[in-house]
Amino acid sequence: MKPSDFQKTVQCRFESYLKKAIRHVVKDYQQGLKRRKEKEIPFCELPEIVVEKLAVWDEYETDYTIFNVCGNDIRVYDDELAEALKKLPERKRNNVLMYYFLELSDTKIADILNITRSGAFRSRYHALEALKKLLKEEK
Repeated sequence: MKPSDFQKTVQCRFESYLKKAIRHVVKDYQQGLKRRKEKEIPFCELPEIVVEKLAVWDEYETDYTIFNVCGNDIRVYDDELAEALKKLPERKRNNVLMYYFLELSDTKIADILNITRSGAFRSRYHALEALKKLLKEEK
Protein backbone atom coordinates (compact mmCIF):
# COMPACT_ATOMS: atom_id res chain seq x y z
CA MET A 1 0.00 0.00 0.00
CA LYS A 2 1.39 3.32 -1.07
CA PRO A 3 0.98 6.27 1.23
CA SER A 4 -1.30 8.98 -0.07
CA ASP A 5 -0.17 12.51 -0.81
CA PHE A 6 -1.80 13.69 2.39
CA GLN A 7 0.14 11.16 4.49
CA LYS A 8 3.39 12.19 2.76
CA THR A 9 2.66 15.83 3.53
CA VAL A 10 1.96 15.06 7.18
CA GLN A 11 5.10 12.95 7.43
CA CYS A 12 7.23 15.69 5.81
CA ARG A 13 5.82 18.33 8.18
CA PHE A 14 6.45 16.07 11.19
CA GLU A 15 10.04 15.42 10.11
CA SER A 16 10.50 19.16 9.55
CA TYR A 17 9.28 19.94 13.08
CA LEU A 18 11.54 17.23 14.52
CA LYS A 19 14.59 18.58 12.70
CA LYS A 20 13.74 22.11 13.85
CA ALA A 21 13.33 20.95 17.46
CA ILE A 22 16.63 19.04 17.35
CA ARG A 23 18.44 22.09 15.90
CA HIS A 24 17.08 24.24 18.77
CA VAL A 25 18.10 21.66 21.39
CA VAL A 26 21.62 21.53 19.94
CA LYS A 27 21.76 25.34 19.75
CA ASP A 28 20.61 25.67 23.40
CA TYR A 29 23.19 23.09 24.47
CA GLN A 30 26.00 24.90 22.65
CA GLN A 31 24.94 28.25 24.16
CA GLY A 32 24.90 26.65 27.62
CA LEU A 33 28.43 25.34 27.09
CA LYS A 34 29.54 28.79 25.95
CA ARG A 35 28.00 30.43 29.07
CA ARG A 36 29.67 27.86 31.33
CA LYS A 37 33.02 28.40 29.61
CA GLU A 38 32.77 32.17 30.19
CA LYS A 39 31.86 31.81 33.88
CA GLU A 40 33.71 28.69 35.02
CA ILE A 41 37.43 28.15 35.53
CA PRO A 42 39.02 24.69 35.78
CA PHE A 43 40.68 23.90 39.13
CA CYS A 44 44.04 23.51 37.41
CA GLU A 45 43.89 27.18 36.34
CA LEU A 46 42.98 28.54 39.81
CA PRO A 47 45.71 30.30 41.76
CA GLU A 48 47.16 28.29 44.67
CA ILE A 49 45.82 30.79 47.22
CA VAL A 50 42.22 30.30 46.05
CA VAL A 51 42.53 26.51 46.11
CA GLU A 52 43.86 26.62 49.69
CA LYS A 53 40.85 28.72 50.75
CA LEU A 54 38.50 26.13 49.22
CA ALA A 55 40.25 23.17 50.82
CA VAL A 56 39.13 21.67 54.10
CA TRP A 57 41.70 19.77 56.10
CA ASP A 58 40.75 17.30 58.80
CA GLU A 59 42.70 17.66 62.02
CA TYR A 60 43.23 14.76 64.37
CA GLU A 61 44.78 14.92 67.81
CA THR A 62 47.54 12.60 66.66
CA ASP A 63 48.64 15.13 64.01
CA TYR A 64 49.93 17.71 66.47
CA THR A 65 51.21 18.29 69.99
CA ILE A 66 49.49 20.83 72.23
CA PHE A 67 51.41 23.14 74.55
CA ASN A 68 49.39 25.27 76.96
CA VAL A 69 50.98 28.70 77.42
CA CYS A 70 49.22 31.50 79.31
CA GLY A 71 45.85 29.81 78.87
CA ASN A 72 46.36 29.43 75.10
CA ASP A 73 46.62 26.05 73.42
CA ILE A 74 49.44 26.10 70.89
CA ARG A 75 49.48 23.34 68.30
CA VAL A 76 52.85 22.21 66.98
CA TYR A 77 52.48 20.02 63.90
CA ASP A 78 56.15 19.08 63.47
CA ASP A 79 56.87 16.00 65.61
CA GLU A 80 60.63 16.60 65.80
CA LEU A 81 60.14 20.18 66.94
CA ALA A 82 57.53 19.12 69.49
CA GLU A 83 59.87 16.50 70.98
CA ALA A 84 62.71 19.02 71.16
CA LEU A 85 60.41 21.58 72.82
CA LYS A 86 59.36 18.98 75.41
CA LYS A 87 63.01 18.53 76.40
CA LEU A 88 63.44 22.26 77.16
CA PRO A 89 62.78 23.66 80.63
CA GLU A 90 59.21 24.97 80.87
CA ARG A 91 60.21 28.62 81.27
CA LYS A 92 62.39 28.61 78.13
CA ARG A 93 59.82 26.62 76.18
CA ASN A 94 57.08 29.09 77.12
CA ASN A 95 59.32 32.00 76.12
CA VAL A 96 59.91 30.54 72.65
CA LEU A 97 56.24 29.61 72.17
CA MET A 98 55.01 33.05 73.27
CA TYR A 99 57.42 34.82 70.94
CA TYR A 100 56.92 32.72 67.80
CA PHE A 101 53.38 31.38 68.13
CA LEU A 102 51.58 34.05 70.16
CA GLU A 103 53.72 36.81 68.56
CA LEU A 104 54.33 38.59 71.85
CA SER A 105 57.12 41.14 72.15
CA ASP A 106 60.08 40.76 74.54
CA THR A 107 58.53 43.40 76.81
CA LYS A 108 55.22 41.53 77.13
CA ILE A 109 57.02 38.20 77.64
CA ALA A 110 59.16 39.81 80.34
CA ASP A 111 56.04 41.11 82.10
CA ILE A 112 54.39 37.68 82.02
CA LEU A 113 57.50 35.82 83.22
CA ASN A 114 58.47 38.57 85.76
CA ILE A 115 61.94 39.09 84.28
CA THR A 116 63.68 41.93 82.48
CA ARG A 117 63.28 42.48 78.75
CA SER A 118 66.91 41.57 78.13
CA GLY A 119 66.43 38.49 80.31
CA ALA A 120 63.54 37.41 78.08
CA PHE A 121 65.71 37.89 75.00
CA ARG A 122 68.66 35.94 76.51
CA SER A 123 66.38 33.16 77.67
CA ARG A 124 64.90 32.78 74.19
CA TYR A 125 68.34 32.94 72.58
CA HIS A 126 69.64 30.14 74.81
CA ALA A 127 66.45 28.13 74.25
CA LEU A 128 66.90 28.42 70.47
CA GLU A 129 70.53 27.31 70.76
CA ALA A 130 69.41 24.30 72.81
CA LEU A 131 66.68 23.53 70.26
CA LYS A 132 69.20 23.70 67.43
CA LYS A 133 71.47 21.28 69.28
CA LEU A 134 68.60 18.89 70.08
CA LEU A 135 67.37 18.87 66.50
CA LYS A 136 70.86 18.20 65.12
CA GLU A 137 71.23 15.26 67.50
CA GLU A 138 68.00 13.72 66.26
CA LYS A 139 69.15 13.77 62.63
